[in-house]
Amino acid sequence: MEQNGAKITARQRRLIEALLTGKTISQACQVAGVGRRTYYRWVKQPHFTEALQQAEADLLTASMRRLLSMQGAAVDALQDLLTNPRLLPAERLRVVQAVLDNALRLRNATTVEQRLVELERRVAEAAGQSEAQNQE
Repeated sequence: MEQNGAKITARQRRLIEALLTGKTISQACQVAGVGRRTYYRWVKQPHFTEALQQAEADLLTASMRRLLSMQGAAVDALQDLLTNPRLLPAERLRVVQAVLDNALRLRNATTVEQRLVELERRVAEAAGQSEAQNQE
């Protein structure tokens, strides 16, 4: 694996994999056969931290894909619960709260995303105009 022109060694790769399992730094070092001092030395090296950050991002992306693939079934399960006549009022209230809370979170996230995209577009547009003015 190469990161920014610097190669990640097999030991570094093993440590990154161990760190991603959620273990403590000490446990990850032990699993990877690396001393804690070595970990702290490596974590100061940009190519190692970039490789670790990329591995974390890849893991998060894979997790998000799995969650997204389950969302249809989760919504169906909530709907089944909501329409279940045997559900006690307190249980129905929790389902209603879960549905409404998640709908509100989704709406907020969507709104923030749209606003961010618009801001990025405006910044890029302003940067382009500034660059054009500097060239004149």
